[in-house]
Amino acid sequence: MSIQILAPNVVDQIAAGEVLDRPANLVKELVENSLDAGADQIDIEFGDGGRSVCVSDNGSGMSRADLELAVLRHATSKIVRSEDLYKLSSFGFRGEALASVAAVSRVILTSRLKGEKIAYRLQSEFGQLSEAAPISASEGTEIRVEELFANIPARLKFLKSPAAENGQIKTTLKALALANEAVGFSVRSKGELLMHWPKGQTFKERALSVLETDDLYYGSYELEGLRAEVLVSSPQETANVNRHMWFFVQRRWIQDRSLTAAVMEAYRNLLMHGEYPTVIARLTSPTEAVDVNVHPTKSQVKFADPQLAFRVTCRAAREILEKSPWLKPSDSPMEQSGFVFQPQDHELQPELPLSPAPAPVNLQFESREFERTQYNTKAFSVPSVRDNVQTYRPNEEKAFQWSDLQVLGQLNNTYILAQTRDSFYMVDQHAAHERVVFERLMESFKAGNIEVQNLLLPLVFDFSAHEVEALLKHKDNVEKLGLSVERMGPESLAVQAIPSIIGESAVSEALHKLAFELVENQGELAWEKSVSEIFASMACHSVIRAGQTMSHEEMKSLLVQMDQYPLSSFCPHGRPVFVKRKFSDIEREFGRIV
Repeated sequence: MSIQILAPNVVDQIAAGEVLDRPANLVKELVENSLDAGADQIDIEFGDGGRSVCVSDNGSGMSRADLELAVLRHATSKIVRSEDLYKLSSFGFRGEALASVAAVSRVILTSRLKGEKIAYRLQSEFGQLSEAAPISASEGTEIRVEELFANIPARLKFLKSPAAENGQIKTTLKALALANEAVGFSVRSKGELLMHWPKGQTFKERALSVLETDDLYYGSYELEGLRAEVLVSSPQETANVNRHMWFFVQRRWIQDRSLTAAVMEAYRNLLMHGEYPTVIARLTSPTEAVDVNVHPTKSQVKFADPQLAFRVTCRAAREILEKSPWLKPSDSPMEQSGFVFQPQDHELQPELPLSPAPAPVNLQFESREFERTQYNTKAFSVPSVRDNVQTYRPNEEKAFQWSDLQVLGQLNNTYILAQTRDSFYMVDQHAAHERVVFERLMESFKAGNIEVQNLLLPLVFDFSAHEVEALLKHKDNVEKLGLSVERMGPESLAVQAIPSIIGESAVSEALHKLAFELVENQGELAWEKSVSEIFASMACHSVIRAGQTMSHEEMKSLLVQMDQYPLSSFCPHGRPVFVKRKFSDIEREFGRIV
């Protein structure tokens, strides 16, 4: 077959297939044109799965001459020279959107330039343009699209159901609203108001309104000209899919695996497997540091320094998470006659002995043993009033402190029961102690001074030959974890020293997990990724277990130590450490209040 030049209508339909692969992209292109026009109020109406769309705005509008040029291919006001492609500050710069829309639908385009008294209307029937005619209309632009893809039935076959396409349009509009809180949006379908977001909201106000969530927490970080602003959810508020993670670069909604990984890294040791948070991350950089011209639908960008974008995003999210803002400072400590009870600082050992098993009892029905408690308890001495009471201080608001909780006792030898003036807490003793030991290990590791204890008799573990070689290859790094290993045979290693804060039972699983990672993933990256997981495993096997009895002083000591670490409300594997109930909720259930 000989080479030939394609007909203009075929070229337009090919361009439409690249830019408008589904109706949501049509809506996105039209709304972005309104944003570029400086509009602060945009009204959108759609129906039939997006095959009919109307977008109107109060932007700068167009003159008659510009209106007639706007629907031609490669006509744009956003760029003049090729160099402009690398310094873009606008959305719709390709000059193909309106031309592509006009080629595959019926379009009515009405616009009135600001300061002019007359508006003009232009119509297109699947690429056949009419002349612009004067008409009465308000300042701004309205674009009405009907029968999208009616002239290319093959494209219609690839569209999903109207409900699915409508859902994607709503998601796209939510993204546009999240990126432009200064702009008001009104969204209707078949005359019914679906969504309304007033202009002039703050970033957080817009996010709470769009996502219909209870609370999000703001953080920011800037490095080398690249700035990240984030809103993150509490690790307690998660979903089993990552569709609640929104990323924007230069206020452009994008999909980026690296930024997703950065957010998940920020939440490391706060989420269980398969959990995803709600996050909105907005990155702003010099225009020359990011290329937005790498994808037909502009849904991806290319950073000049991808590692910098990763670090800035991760740091912005991690810094706010480390403050644990979901722990409200309004929880006041128990007060009695102006005095505040403070716990004593007792050192909690990593391993606590179980209470001795109770002696066998007489289980005959007439026995008086049935009048006694069946639960283990641990004796403690009552501290003196002088140790516990400090002088009166005003009830000022301060950051949440675990040590402010008044310890009541232990439930099922598993949960510490405590209270504030208005709330009741159940603290998982294993999860809480696990976080404390994990943080101590990480702290010592980063400082390079893990305290170790030499074993009188070495611990010997069996591995595969590949695992033995991998661990010995990284012997220096293994010793940084506080573990001293020596070869005992082709498939065995001896551990001669371990961190003093952990128990011997924690070593086996940690070493086997590390060996598996080093063999499977290879290299330094696998090592760096594994450190926190190894310490989480060590901590899990070295701390108080469910079912172990704790004395009153040991419970108070654990709460004091939790205050030293900002992420103490979650164990290193992401499980919540506590359950909280307000007394008002409990009283309502008992019918004491309505």
